[in-house]
Amino acid sequence: MGLRRRVSTAIGLAQSTIGALAAIFAFILYYDFSGIQTVLNVPQNDVLFYMLILIVLGFVSIISGLFLVNEQ
Repeated sequence: MGLRRRVSTAIGLAQSTIGALAAIFAFILYYDFSGIQTVLNVPQNDVLFYMLILIVLGFVSIISGLFLVNEQ
């Protein structure tokens, strides 16, 4: 396995992990575990917008990372 392949795999895995964490954080923000909305000072009417943005960016990041991992 060449250096380029290893770096691409490492970056792809890191990017997919960050995307998954963004999607998980969107659900944590929505369900307000441990008062996270209060801590972040997020108004209740903006929560769905933030959730949409985090989920879309998370899934795009996951897909992009998986493409990097599967690059040949």
